[in-house]
Amino acid sequence: MTQSFLQYIHYVEFGGGEGNTMALILGLGGGYRHDSSACLVQDGRIVAFAEEERFRRVKHNRGSRSCSLSAAWCLSRAGARLRDVDAVVIAFNPRWPEPAPDAIDDPHLTAAHLDPGHFGGDRPERLHLVEHHLAHAASAFYCSGFDESAVLVVDGYGDGVTTSIGRGGPDGITFTRQYPYHQSLGWFYEAVTQHVGLGDFTSAGKTMGLAGYGEPRYDLDFLRTTADGYEIDLSRYGLRSTLTGGGLAEFYARYLRACSAALTAITGPAHRADLRYDPATGRMSGPPGFTRTQADLAASAQLALERGLSALAREALAGSPSRRLCVAGGVGLNCSANGVLWRTAGATDMFVQPAAGDAGCAIGAALEHARRIGDLPAGRTRLTGAGLGPAFDDAAIRDTLDAYGITAADHGDDITGPVAKHLAAGHTVGWFQDGMEGGPRALGHRSILADPRTTASRDRINSVVKRREMWRPLAPSMLADAAGEYIDGPAGPADFMIVAYRASAAARSRIPATVHVDGTLRPQLVEEASEPRYARLLAGFAAETGVPVLLNTSFNHEAEPIVCTPTDALRTFFAGPLDVLALGGHLISKSGRL
Repeated sequence: MTQSFLQYIHYVEFGGGEGNTMALILGLGGGYRHDSSACLVQDGRIVAFAEEERFRRVKHNRGSRSCSLSAAWCLSRAGARLRDVDAVVIAFNPRWPEPAPDAIDDPHLTAAHLDPGHFGGDRPERLHLVEHHLAHAASAFYCSGFDESAVLVVDGYGDGVTTSIGRGGPDGITFTRQYPYHQSLGWFYEAVTQHVGLGDFTSAGKTMGLAGYGEPRYDLDFLRTTADGYEIDLSRYGLRSTLTGGGLAEFYARYLRACSAALTAITGPAHRADLRYDPATGRMSGPPGFTRTQADLAASAQLALERGLSALAREALAGSPSRRLCVAGGVGLNCSANGVLWRTAGATDMFVQPAAGDAGCAIGAALEHARRIGDLPAGRTRLTGAGLGPAFDDAAIRDTLDAYGITAADHGDDITGPVAKHLAAGHTVGWFQDGMEGGPRALGHRSILADPRTTASRDRINSVVKRREMWRPLAPSMLADAAGEYIDGPAGPADFMIVAYRASAAARSRIPATVHVDGTLRPQLVEEASEPRYARLLAGFAAETGVPVLLNTSFNHEAEPIVCTPTDALRTFFAGPLDVLALGGHLISKSGRL
């Protein structure tokens, strides 16, 4: 079953619903000090979800477990206080390697997640625990609409585990096989990202994009694909799997050093970017290009990853009574690999959690706890949108504009007409509508939009608007009934721009700005029933140009998270080269043309 995301979210008054206990459950993500988040579930259904970075304006909320602002917003969305919550659930075992207890009373850990100063001094008596990979798996399976499926979770590490395969069914999720921390595909891909000079795990998407420009000519023989999965053996480079007194943090450093030694032996020394201070932005910037070695190593790592994931997915499907597949974990954000899984693993349907990284664990932790107490309804519907976060109506937006003395034309529901004309004229538009998306992809709620018919749009966004590498791919939003024209082969899941498909000849010729150099695109298919305003905009652009597709990327510049509030959107708009901003039904133009 499918339905719109606005229908999926269960905005309840306390009481009523399908569950047995009607519990109010607050799930928290980010236990490993990045990508913290909060999700509120009532009567077994999601009420609200948001990532802490969007409120604190620090990408990934690095170095912090705090979910205070995202949790405070979730509670305010439901008209609740922290004292009204029946259970607060975290998505990791802070006592690992000891077995996870059902709950713990740890005032310091609780305060690290939820600052009592944000909640009138309220503090939960205990924190309930859901193991990290189970939270990942639950975030996908319980949002998939499947009654049964195979489950695949792959990330850097969580509670001593890095890869899990299993199945989901009426009685919950069971793992049939798990790989320990020293077999981390996530850490492997991070090591490659560092070796090619692109950054740490938060920059893994850059490596995926760079891979399209290279040839997989390097044999990364320390990562071996097997019939039922993979094996990483770095013993030749001094890595032993045992932990020492420094624990996982020390082992993680040793793992990255061993990977670096292996990559150096195969491809040569790590690339060091020549960063220079940019007086125009006040930040450091690197060279815009790349070397053949960098691209070929990225391509080789991508191929090795895809082979390992494909073997894992086939093994998961072989152990499941269902041919459907659910995917989560940070590695699940690799769009190219997800496309390979769709084409090669043999699944008849697939669901990838849009917030596949640690932020999505808040969703999984809350839903898994709901299942444990008998509060998860049967016949769950499939999540088809990600607009779980803060939304602002036109009255609230007008108040913000008046407070800053900003002139805007009020078009109301007719906003799509003038915006379509701006886009057809080659203008770059900030598009701020409805609830903020969860996960790293903008899906027509907090988006930068442009004309996909010319690669000049892509190049301008990368170099001028985003101020980032010119080779980064950008994605298309398209009306769902256009999928057959622009996607080569049968389209699978395409709600969240998280699965790459082969581009058709029509796509390569008519929307080249959204086709990557490797001939793929990662589309969002837009249905009017679930995204009425965005669908009208796409139809309006089609009426102007004959193309029902827009180039879509996240509404932010390279040093900030996706915008959350109208104030964030105005700040980013006026601090950069965007031409037009559509805030709800209000239109702001730097040229004066409204």
